[in-house]
Amino acid sequence: MEPRKRRTFSLKAIEAAIGLPIDKWYQQCHATSLAIVKSGLVGESRVARGCCKGVPGQHSWVVLGRDCYDRHATILDPTLWSYDTTVEGIWKGKNLRRHFPFGHGCIFDASRPCSAGGEVIELTPKAPLSAFARGFLSMTFPGGLDFEAWRLLAKCPVIGWPAGEIIAAMHNTPKLAALVPIDILGMTTDLNPGGLYF
Repeated sequence: MEPRKRRTFSLKAIEAAIGLPIDKWYQQCHATSLAIVKSGLVGESRVARGCCKGVPGQHSWVVLGRDCYDRHATILDPTLWSYDTTVEGIWKGKNLRRHFPFGHGCIFDASRPCSAGGEVIELTPKAPLSAFARGFLSMTFPGGLDFEAWRLLAKCPVIGWPAGEIIAAMHNTPKLAALVPIDILGMTTDLNPGGLYF
């Protein structure tokens, strides 16, 4: 078996692919990252949004592949240079070292969502939930979840449970849709809200 070739993306190739020179990317992290993903130049990829060391406020970058929480994924940050003067051109590195997408972490390290005693709300997914998702909900929340418990679950870290599947089902449940953080929806599902993630 031949070793996998490392993909390299020159600054000039990316500038040409998105039709903008690097000086126009200044602190336009989400727009620039999305343009790179949509260009198709870097292959299967997705925009991640979260925190980055050295960047004030929220930040966006490109994850190569579809899993924004894969610590082995390569990421491209086209605008880090505009926040950190020690960076030149497009920053390339591994995920979850300097860049941390919203929702990173394991659900079992977080506080367990608890019901506030309200009405139990059943999910109304577009397609039946998988056995994994049904099992997770029934074992973790045997009495069901009320509005408050669903609200807390939507804010939990996404590793360790079928977050994408359950978040998508919440999005499709009228009583719960407003609880779903757009970034978690965009990074864990194939719904791509507003076309902002891939």
